This record gives sequence, structure tokens and C-alpha cells, in this order.
Amino acid sequence: DRPIQIGSHYHFVETNKYLTFDREAAYGKRLNIPSGTAMRFEPGAIKTVNLVDIGGKRIVRGGNNLCDGPVQKDAVEKIMKKIETLNFGHKKQDIIPVGQPQKITKHLYAYTYGPTIGDKLRLGDTSLIIEVEKDFTVYGEECKFGGGKVLRDGMGQASRLSSGQALDTVITNALIVDAVTGIIKADVGIKDGRIVGIGKAGNPDVMNGVDKNLIVGTCTEAIAGEGLILTAGAMDTHVHFICPQLCGEAIASGVTTLIGGGTGPATGTNATTCTPGAQHIKHMIQATDAFPLNFGFTGKGNTSHTERVPEELWEQVLAGAMGLKLHEDWGTTPAVIDASLNTAEKADIQIMIHTDTLNESACVEQTIEALKG
Repeated sequence: DRPIQIGSHYHFVETNKYLTFDREAAYGKRLNIPSGTAMRFEPGAIKTVNLVDIGGKRIVRGGNNLCDGPVQKDAVEKIMKKIETLNFGHKKQDIIPVGQPQKITKHLYAYTYGPTIGDKLRLGDTSLIIEVEKDFTVYGEECKFGGGKVLRDGMGQASRLSSGQALDTVITNALIVDAVTGIIKADVGIKDGRIVGIGKAGNPDVMNGVDKNLIVGTCTEAIAGEGLILTAGAMDTHVHFICPQLCGEAIASGVTTLIGGGTGPATGTNATTCTPGAQHIKHMIQATDAFPLNFGFTGKGNTSHTERVPEELWEQVLAGAMGLKLHEDWGTTPAVIDASLNTAEKADIQIMIHTDTLNESACVEQTIEALKG
């Protein structure tokens, strides 16, 4: 008196004992329906279904443990005895018609799994149009997470794998826009905090084309990437660190690295991107530890010394400054430029400069000369 729903990648021979059909004929097969969808069987109803061979290594795991192993002819007799002993519904079917290929419209495919080869998309509210150049996911084997979907034990998720053998996280069906790989559709694997693979993820026991570095297991988390664009994080190289709220804005905008200076809502920080002195650098590093972003702080480079690397600059480098910022509000003279460049040369760091717009000590020509480039 209860309906039964079977997902696309559930081993059909392992289905609910109250379904009656030819289980021997269903051995090593699954429903031929779009990946991640399910078919509903109402009580008392008779339905004809199309089945297809499972892919990959063709190993059946999970379900009701009727099979538990590679699909082999010599295993059928043992499996059928187990089915009979456990009172699973089985009825021999004399004539099994040839099934028909499963088709899906382009619109429905893009809605369900994201765009594929040849599809074109407009980027936001711009006039920029991109076209998908390659799709690494396998049609009919797309990874989908959720009830009745693909990334479940023995289906799109492999059994018997330790955390070292499977991904930590998989991003499924993402549209990747990247200067190196191009515009592609793929699954993305993350391991130990790093991207370890871009291609087809899933369970090689039952799926075709799974990358050996993109196996989904018990220890794998899933992020649905379908309908979303994945691209390299942006870098903001001129940040006034005035308030922590800017971190949320950065994350929401796809910015993953913030480079600049400041100490909070101070007058100097409002105007310049300098974190002056070792103490302020220390506090800013501590204050940003909890945010899931990359930070780079620039110390204040405005000082002059003609004989050696200024101690006040060197101690900022030792405190963790990734560079030095020269700002005219702190006095950017040729002498200051020279002292900071000497420090940068010794420490192998960069200098950022806001030049003298007053022409007080030099015009642009003399400023360029001071750079000695």
C-alpha cells in the first residue's frame, strides 16, 4: 500500500522486495532515465521500464546485499538462491523487448545539469557571451546529490574507500571559465584544501569515464555547481582595511585575496593603505585570522636614510609586511623613494607608491628618475 521510488543509478536487482519482476534479467543493470531522476511505482500498478548496463568496472555494492561483487555469469545462481530465500519478488519474463534510447531536450538538460558543449551564455547583465568548449561529464552519468539521486552508496559514491583514496569535496557539473583550461563543463575535486582534478567525478565501479583522481567516497562532501560559474578568485590589490565588513563583500564578489594596508577606522587608514609599524602589522594579522581569505599587508615605507636600510622599514618586513606603501599624505619625496627601494631590494618585496601630486619636492619626471628604472 506504499509507493516505491527508484533512482537512476540504484542497482535494479537490489530494489525493494515488494517489487516483482525478472531480477535475473535486471542483474548488472539500472534504470535508463536521466541521471539523478527517479521512477515511481504505485501499489498494484504494472509498468514497463527500460534498463541499461551499469558502467565502469561493473561492480555491484550496497542495496540489500543480494549481489555484492563484480557482475559475473557464474554468480547468478547464488544470487537467485539468495533472492528466493529472502522472499524478494521475482517473476521470470519470457520476452524482453529491446529498449529505446533516453532523450532529453537541450533546455531541460541545461536546467538540470548546467550548459553543455555549444551552449552559449550571457555573463550577468553584460553584453559578454561565452560558449562551452568541452564537457568532461558523461551524458547519463552526471553526478547529482540528494534523495533518490546519484551520489549515494554503491551508486555515484564508491564503497570501501578510505579518506586517502577519495576526494574531500567534489563540485559537480560546474561551468569553469579559466584563462588556462578555457570554458569547460566539469566536476572539480578538492583534496587537502587544493584542487586535485578537473574532469569526471563519481564511482568507477559503476560509471564510465571517472577520473582516477576524482573518486567520490564516504568521506566526500558535495557542492552542487550546476547552474553556476566557477572561476579563479579575484585579487584586490588596493584595500583600505577600515572595517571587517569588507571581508563579506569580498567573498560575495568572488574576491579571495586582499592586499593593502590599514589598522581599522583610523584617519590614516581612511586615506592611505599603510599598516605602520610592527605592532600594527601583528595586530592586523591576528585580527584577520578567522576570515576565509588571503591577506597581504603593506607597511608604511615613508622614511629617508642615505647610508643603509632604515631599521624602521626592516622591522616591518620582519613583522610580516609583504610590501611597503609610499603615500604622499605621509610624504613621498625622492629621498623616501630611494630608502624604500633599498629595503625592497634587500628583502625581495614590492613597493606601492602614491606619488607627490603637489609637485612640492619634484615633478613627475624627477619622480620617475628617483625610481631608477
